Amino acid sequence: MELASGGELLFCAHHAREHGDKLKQVAVVVHDETHKLGSTPAAASEGER
Repeated sequence: MELASGGELLFCAHHAREHGDKLKQVAVVVHDETHKLGSTPAAASEGER
């Protein structure tokens, strides 16, 4: 989340959901990337073995 003051706040998915409504009241921009949490690229998975 980017704030009007120029600051930036980063949250894990759990806390973003928990406090999202209040944070959206003070945020200028909200970058929601929760869609990235459920998938891992195959190349990255194979490289970790």
